Amino acid sequence: MKLSNITNEFPFDRELLEQLALEKVCACQYYDLADCLDTTSDQELTNIINQNYDCEMCGLEGGEL
Repeated sequence: MKLSNITNEFPFDRELLEQLALEKVCACQYYDLADCLDTTSDQELTNIINQNYDCEMCGLEGGEL
């Protein structure tokens, strides 16, 4: 499965989305994400997996991972 191809068009198990997002999120946001997984939306997790987010902490821009 290619992580960059994950979209909302395909129904994914919430647990799988969480695991994939934790693998793809930048290091400085890993623990923040882990602490708030239960309140993070499926769309936000998908954005992290697809690298469609910017990190305000380290300046990482989407697509740089």
